[in-house]
Amino acid sequence: MKRSIGNTGLAVLAASMLLVTAGCGSGDEASTTTTTKATPSTSTFDGAENKTVVADLAAAGNFTVLTRLLKAAGLVKTLSGPGPFTVFAPTDQAFEARAADLGVPLEEVLQGLIDDRALLTDMLLYHVVPGNLSAADVVALDGQKVENLAGEKWTVLVDGENVSIKDGFEQDSNVIDVDVAASNGVIHVVDNVLDGALPGRKWDDAASTTTTTKAIPYTSTFDGAADKTVVADLAAAGNFTVLTRLLKAVGLVKTLSGPGPFTVFAPTDQAFEAVAADLGIPLEDLLQTLIANRALLTDILLYHVVPGNLSAADVVALDGQKVETLAGEKWTVLVDGENVSVKDGYGQVVNVIDVDVAASNGVIHVVDRPFNGAMPESK
Repeated sequence: MKRSIGNTGLAVLAASMLLVTAGCGSGDEASTTTTTKATPSTSTFDGAENKTVVADLAAAGNFTVLTRLLKAAGLVKTLSGPGPFTVFAPTDQAFEARAADLGVPLEEVLQGLIDDRALLTDMLLYHVVPGNLSAADVVALDGQKVENLAGEKWTVLVDGENVSIKDGFEQDSNVIDVDVAASNGVIHVVDNVLDGALPGRKWDDAASTTTTTKAIPYTSTFDGAADKTVVADLAAAGNFTVLTRLLKAVGLVKTLSGPGPFTVFAPTDQAFEAVAADLGIPLEDLLQTLIANRALLTDILLYHVVPGNLSAADVVALDGQKVETLAGEKWTVLVDGENVSVKDGYGQVVNVIDVDVAASNGVIHVVDRPFNGAMPESK
């Protein structure tokens, strides 16, 4: 099917930013780091003390994407104010590299961002720190968390002469040019787009922040069959067509049809539909984007599977504890009276709405939302 540019771009962003994390909500994973490859910087620029940070970027010629996005989000006026502002500016090549990593045209990624102004605004402000921080000031912040204008934080890392930023996805981005003068601040150039900003999220509080999802109506329960695998049970139920389709797409049917045992926390079809609705995109766009990124999709699905055969009673006994999944990452069980939920890597609380569905190689518990938290190679 032919997908619209805007929806495809937003679906990519949904897959890469909204359905994944490198453990920002879990203390265990906080030390995991994915270092980006340096993007070549073909030229440096000195800036001008009589120009604002925005005017400097526009004049440089190598930040056309960034300046376009600033205009789209209505941030040109803000960043042309008195400030002062310290801008960590990704080059055009940095945005191009991101699009290449996602396997989609740059224009689709940009249109997806532009179509979601709240997300775009937070993403851009995540690159701006209040004040006028010189390179020396930044180096002096080695190991410290720095709050940006998105109200979130990232960490400065210094290794000899190399300075980098560890963002909310535990990704290291290199600072490749520094101390570009401006009338209302300073610009430092980075070789990658910093990740970590989501509207309304404060990443530093991810471990303690709880976002409870609205329960999605689950019209029927199913008992499963002791002679069927967890995959066969899901396929037979009729309300997990999306989940079974995704399992087939990444070749996990054979894995989860093995001896196991496996405990599967299975999102319903309505759960996936709700995510697409929240993002304002067709479900098919979201699914096609996930399917196109097999490594990402595999980790997302395995984040819903726990080794062993954990009955509802076993899960309840884990109240407050972190449980490791087959993705190698963890989420937390929460019990409140008769209500059982899972707090995932984003601090989102997902409700368990059906339990103890029997299978020959494990058990299934039904959840009303896909979990967020898995990212390839983030173990």
